Amino acid sequence: MKRIFVPALLIGLALASSAGAADRRTLVIAGGEVTGYYFPVAGALCRVINKDHPLGLGCAVMPSSGSAANLAALKSGDADLALVQSRAAQMAFIGAEGFKEAGPMADLRAVMALHGEVSVVVARPGAGIEHLGDLKGKRVNLGKPGSFQRASADMVIEASGLSQGDLSVLVELDLAEQAAELCQGNIDAAIFTGIHPMPEVQVAVEECGASLVQIRSKSMDSFFKKVPWATRFSIKSGTYDGQKEEVAAIGLKTLLVTTRLSAEEVAAVNKTVWANFGAFTRLHPALRGLSKADARGDGIPIRLHDGVEKAPAER
Repeated sequence: MKRIFVPALLIGLALASSAGAADRRTLVIAGGEVTGYYFPVAGALCRVINKDHPLGLGCAVMPSSGSAANLAALKSGDADLALVQSRAAQMAFIGAEGFKEAGPMADLRAVMALHGEVSVVVARPGAGIEHLGDLKGKRVNLGKPGSFQRASADMVIEASGLSQGDLSVLVELDLAEQAAELCQGNIDAAIFTGIHPMPEVQVAVEECGASLVQIRSKSMDSFFKKVPWATRFSIKSGTYDGQKEEVAAIGLKTLLVTTRLSAEEVAAVNKTVWANFGAFTRLHPALRGLSKADARGDGIPIRLHDGVEKAPAER
């Protein structure tokens, strides 16, 4: 695999030119598609690393097609760090599903958790859906089979203690179709997953007064024990028009992972991020609301790197 870099002038990640720049080691972070979230979040990490140059380290972002490609780049040595979805990290670590042929990445370690991809249940007005259990017997859109939206919706249904058989009609619309179908009364509820506020959710809220449903159930604790790559999130009040209270949600975290950095290097990177944390979280909307506790909290299914303990995230 070749390293491919977007020109530094385009992404604002040019390494600082100084007398010692020629001797500086550049960490390569495998990000994602330039138009997505992983790439600019990786860019934000590089911004703070290139500001302080811990241990003389620099940083550059490698665009990619996503988690699987990023993990492959780590394995081949084309990347030093990578952004991956928590579930993909777990599957790669144990060598399951799409990573079965490549075998387990037993040396894969988490450096920190970043933003989350959060699932919410949105119900149309008059549907009689006040709680998660009210989805039973309703027409619910879960998304196209094989899509990320569908996998996330299936996760919500499982976490709720329901099954697909409990729904009166299982609908399989694209994300872009959900709001219109909801507002036209063709479905009672839909599950939206992404970085909030999501434009698609906002359309449903504004056009027909759709509302977010709390994702809570008695079966939630046992679900998280069984599914360690998922975790609890909350949608803060005021995120959407008319949303007066915080809404419980679930989702997957984006992890910064490595297979090759030393404990000293990981500690240096983490210390730099913690020291610039306020500025770091302002560099991209996906990072707003991220706390230091989130970066070390639940939803990290693989082992933390030994260097993480050398750089505690003071609150």
